[in-house]
Amino acid sequence: MAWPPRWPTAAACLVESPPMENELVKRLVWSGMLAGVGALSTIIANKIATALWVRLFNEDPPDH
Repeated sequence: MAWPPRWPTAAACLVESPPMENELVKRLVWSGMLAGVGALSTIIANKIATALWVRLFNEDPPDH
């Protein structure tokens, strides 16, 4: 046996993990993933819109 022992990587754990059987956990994980992707896309969209505004109007965008 090699030292230190080799633990599976996070990706391997996800690929080899058994399917979730608890519906509540599935819904919670899905909601978390959806919220995370939504937040990330909002941040990216805001940065792109700000860059376009500055390039078009040569000033900072108006505050909300």
